[in-house]
Amino acid sequence: MARIFGIICAVVTALSTTAAYTPSYLYKFDAASAAGVDGSIEVQYAAEDSTVATIKANLDFSDVDQAQIAEFDGNCTKDVTSWRWHIHTKWNSTLTSDSFAQCSKAATDNHYDPLRACGPASEHIAEAGCNEKSLHYACNPTNYIADPLVCEKGDMSGKLGAFNLGDESTISVEWTDEHYPLPSENTDTWSIVLHAVCGDQTPRIACAIGQKALDKYEEGHQKC
Repeated sequence: MARIFGIICAVVTALSTTAAYTPSYLYKFDAASAAGVDGSIEVQYAAEDSTVATIKANLDFSDVDQAQIAEFDGNCTKDVTSWRWHIHTKWNSTLTSDSFAQCSKAATDNHYDPLRACGPASEHIAEAGCNEKSLHYACNPTNYIADPLVCEKGDMSGKLGAFNLGDESTISVEWTDEHYPLPSENTDTWSIVLHAVCGDQTPRIACAIGQKALDKYEEGHQKC
């Protein structure tokens, strides 16, 4: 019996080894902790060493308490129908998703920006050169296609677009980002923060930490 299991294990391992390893990360928002936001943002890489990633956002904002947002930030005088989203570099919550103060700069820091594109919320904004450069930051989907270096790597809404809600207050959208951070750049403290668009202010309302999904290759080795 042990020999048979060993043979089966060897076959599974061989098959999983020949299959392409495609890392995947899931940012899951729980309505109970994430200010009413429910759903997930999934990042699926094309390959282990690739910057090409498919990003799927399936989010439900229908349980968001607009009055609570207005109380948290006085700039939000109308119902929030547009949300910006970014990769932030820190995580301090004991939960996998959180809201309000637990998504603050003190808790999640600023945008991932290793190449110093230097938006106003870059992780390097305290540097004099970056601060000055931020005055001319012009990241949007059109500019990003023309020159990926105009955007912070973590400025997802700048690169791909904001979440603009319809009547049902849900989002189901998929993009391919040709210049997403490499799998090796991901850290255990990366989070995606959702910012409410309230005029020219974008307070941080909900956030979720990235969790690496178990790959078929890893599943095969774990079972053996």
